[in-house]
Formats: sequence, structure tokens, C-alpha cells
Amino acid sequence: MRILHVANFNLRKYGADLYATDRKLSNGLIRCGHLVYDFSYRDVCRNESPLRTTRFGRGGLAKKLKLACRRFRPQLLLLGHSELIEAETLAEVRREHPGMKIALWYVDALFHRHKTSHLFARRPHLDVIFATTGGELLAELAGDGCRAAYFPNPVDPSVECLRADESGDYDHDFIFCGRDANDPERQRFMETLARRAGAMMRCSFRGCLGNAPLTGADYLEALGRSRMALNISRRNDVFLYSSDRLAQLLGNGLLTFSPRVPGLDRLFGEEHLVHFDGLDDLLDKLAHFHRHEDQRRAIARAGRLQAHRVCGVERVCRFMLETVFALPASDSYQWADEVYPSP
Repeated sequence: MRILHVANFNLRKYGADLYATDRKLSNGLIRCGHLVYDFSYRDVCRNESPLRTTRFGRGGLAKKLKLACRRFRPQLLLLGHSELIEAETLAEVRREHPGMKIALWYVDALFHRHKTSHLFARRPHLDVIFATTGGELLAELAGDGCRAAYFPNPVDPSVECLRADESGDYDHDFIFCGRDANDPERQRFMETLARRAGAMMRCSFRGCLGNAPLTGADYLEALGRSRMALNISRRNDVFLYSSDRLAQLLGNGLLTFSPRVPGLDRLFGEEHLVHFDGLDDLLDKLAHFHRHEDQRRAIARAGRLQAHRVCGVERVCRFMLETVFALPASDSYQWADEVYPSP
């Protein structure tokens, strides 16, 4: 089919976001046999503004989206993080193309309520909202004729292509790439972790503790030259929610340490990653696997294979399309019960 994918492809970042979800999903849909046209909505919005800002380009953005729908005539309009596409624009598109399905995917945390109002505003014009958060927060998105469904952060074999579990050449024993801005508790955690772990092994903390972030190929290369890594989100008590960092770490073969996230054992068990309960437990387990290289490699390899098998982007895309078009499931998806009908 023809799929018009409206997302934040960040053309102006010139490759810095090469591992972003929008590009992974387009890759997966193409590999599933579909024609995908990428519509970079923020770049279009800036181009349609005389001042080259998103603030004044929304009218032009709406016109260009409607034009793209007329010319491309997609069977599916797939929206990513596209808050500048207003509800009335989707209503007009729906009226002009009544047979076209409209779905939206969202990978930011649903517990940030101030960021999700646009999802509810556009819900009457959507067939499905997909989110990387499950449970009650996901169920709340269903309504006005729109279903809500969970999907895991996808792993793309052309992006998560490294095998740190097989490498023999490392720069770091432990790495964390993530931000700590405006979060004093997270910053204190990272400060203590850096000090105590740094006394045992070679550590790298990027994007936090005053260190510059890593992006683009530099980020991927740093992962490939690291033995172990930390996955931690702003909140770790939300059903099935984790940042896309988990897919990047596991998918590239790093031994990954993660808090116990409710429901995440549906995707990854104790044989795929290392769970920890608090800072002291994390440090004890880091020290253990730093000393036991064979165990580290075995779990890291199992995690990599599981990430590509369960969360592979083609498999995730098939689930999304089967959900949108109400097709029989082609696989036994571990999250299949996290689909909520409209009340």
C-alpha cells in the first residue's frame, strides 16, 4: 500500500538523529513491502513561514499536507510526533479521503500530561493511537471511535547493527547516555554512580553531569566500544514504559542494567538483561559482571537476540498495520492484549 508518514524527520540535524523512531518505522514499513513517503512536518512548517519558524507556518503546513494526500492518495496516513497538525486539518483530510485510515504513534511518556493534550484533541479523527506506554495511561487514550494500542520501541537491524557482546576492543566498561537537567534526584544518583563505579572500571557519562551528549554515528560507535550500559527512565514504575534507550542498548549487544519496570518481563527476562533494585544493588552487580566476562557476554548476546526477535521493526510494523486494518494477527505478539477499544 501507499503510506504517508508524517513525522519529525529532522532534516536540519543532518544525520544526528539517524537512530530516531520515525526513520526506523519508515524502514520497517518499506521492508514489509509498502511505498512510504516521508513528510517532515516541522521542516515543511518552517519552509511555509516567511520567518522560517514553526510559529507562523501552520496554515501552510495544513495546505501542504492536504496537497500531499491528494497527490499521493495513501491508504494510510501515519502520524508520528506531529503536534503541529491540527484536529481540523485531519477532519478535512478525512472528509476528502473517507477510505483512508489515520493512525498516530507516540513514544514520549504518557505520564507527562502537559504534553499529551494534542492526542486527545485529535482522537476523534484517528483510527488508532499507538504508544510505548501500556496499562491505564494507554487505555485513557481510547475514545471517540479511536482505539489505543501498545507498541515496543523498535529495533532496526540497519541501526542496531553492532555486536558489543562479541567485541574484543572496548574503550569503556560502563556507559550511560542520558540527560539529568532539571532533575536533582537523577543528578545525585548519577554523581554517586559515576564516583563509585569509576573507582572500579572505566566509565563514560554523556549528556549528564556537565558532559556533552553524543549523537549520530559517534553515539553508536561509543555503544559498540562499551561492555555494559544503564537503561533508566525519568520514571520506572509505569507499566511497559521505557525510553528507546533500552532498544538501542540491547539491540547493539551491551549488557544492559535496568530497574524493574512493571510488565517489561513480557519482552525481556532475567536471561536478557540485569535488573537492579537501587544504587547499591546496581553497583554490586556491575562489579560482579565486570569480573565475570563470560557471564557478561552470554547475557548480552541473549538480550541482543531477544531484542531483534521480539522488537524487530518489521515485526512491530506488521503488528501496527494489522491493528489499524483489523487484520488477523500474523504472530503471537507479547503485548497483544494491550489494545483498547473505544468505549
